[in-house]
Amino acid sequence: MPLQQQQPIQSHAGPEEPPGPEPIPPLVNIAPSIFVPLQDDILTAEPPRDRIQRLEHILKAIDYQRQGVKDNLLYMFAREKTRIVQHAAEQERAQGPAKINTALAPAEADAVIANMEAPAAPGMDYNIRDMPLPPRTPIARDTSLRDRTVAELLNVVELGLAELQGFEDHMVGIKADYLDRLEKEMATIENVGKRLEERS
Repeated sequence: MPLQQQQPIQSHAGPEEPPGPEPIPPLVNIAPSIFVPLQDDILTAEPPRDRIQRLEHILKAIDYQRQGVKDNLLYMFAREKTRIVQHAAEQERAQGPAKINTALAPAEADAVIANMEAPAAPGMDYNIRDMPLPPRTPIARDTSLRDRTVAELLNVVELGLAELQGFEDHMVGIKADYLDRLEKEMATIENVGKRLEERS
């Protein structure tokens, strides 16, 4: 009697979920942002002929370094934002769907609309030119997951803005110092051979 061909056993399990994104470590140090690829090959580049050319090279390098560090900082803070959202999504999946109603209560919605429809106060200047960031406060332990995520993202944005502005101010001062040195050096060379009363 011929053997009957066995049918393959069908699995009723659903398709395997694709692996999640690679976990991102928290941002704890921005010092690596100072590392920028070299513009020129330092082994083959010719050394500056004089002090003026050396200062010109330094000023060019300052602009290149400033942009490179800013790009690095933006990347690092964007990566930290991605990490926070990724971590919150993992926690939310583990907790299951939220059991709270996040919609506005009717009275709250009416108050929001009433405020939006209210006329502008006469003589009030609504053009905010400068609004300092409020001091950062710790997040309460009983804060909901979504509210905590929003607070953490705001903290990252505030920190990023502060670091970028601080770095920009620092580099402006450095560039101004080297521009001043270059002007003095060029004035010194220009005055060579001139009489005292002819010098600038």
